[in-house]
Amino acid sequence: MLKKLLAVSLILISTSFQANSAFAESVRETPVVKAIQKSAKMVVNIGTEKTVLLGQNPFWRVYGDRFDNYYQNFFNTTGPMAIGKIKVQSLGSGIIVSPDGLIATNAHVISMASKIFVTMPGGETKEAILIGTDHANDIALIQVYSPEPVPYLRVAKDILIGETVISVGSPLGLQNSVSAGIISGTNRTFYTQPQIEAFRNLIQTDASINPGSSGGALINLEGNLVGMNVAMIQDAQSVGFAIPASKIKRMLGGYEKVKKPK
Repeated sequence: MLKKLLAVSLILISTSFQANSAFAESVRETPVVKAIQKSAKMVVNIGTEKTVLLGQNPFWRVYGDRFDNYYQNFFNTTGPMAIGKIKVQSLGSGIIVSPDGLIATNAHVISMASKIFVTMPGGETKEAILIGTDHANDIALIQVYSPEPVPYLRVAKDILIGETVISVGSPLGLQNSVSAGIISGTNRTFYTQPQIEAFRNLIQTDASINPGSSGGALINLEGNLVGMNVAMIQDAQSVGFAIPASKIKRMLGGYEKVKKPK
């Protein structure tokens, strides 16, 4: 009888342990975690290379020849300073918005770039081509070639003030960094300086948006695209802005049949 009681107790303990483990897993896998697991891999890191012609700067015309002579006479070389130009690199984020490899980012991220590089979710770096820009809304479409359809973010049907959203981007080059917050407001206007209007009809969020997050995604708990990160107010705490995904969708409609880069 005692053996039977011990056996039943062990079964009950085992069942209880399994139930507790399942419960612990369900508690950890919150809606935020599930949304990140579903969609974060569709946000990519963008690097650009820009050639800046120093000769176009009036100050270079005054002092440039002196630098040229210095490099040539003392180093017997023709470095970047000697030819009057330098290469500047910058980082940003992008969102895969089409199975054809179309990627949305901010126009200011790729502005004047001579080369655009995209680090794909698998870690592979590909060179992208510029498809089109909408400077008024700070949106650019670039494309990378992929022989197979790629996973992409779908646009959310609507936006709810107060709903939980997740910002995914590459602040300071830290790819696929995430932060969570809520939608604080809609139809906001962003000013670069007092009384100087930059963008209208933006989404306001308290999810962290930092340098390098520009062009990253703002997603909802369904893992769908709500907006694209664009700016934050530096003198305030947790006041960031995103371009509504509906604007990206309208722009994307004009590039449904684009030629794939080779």
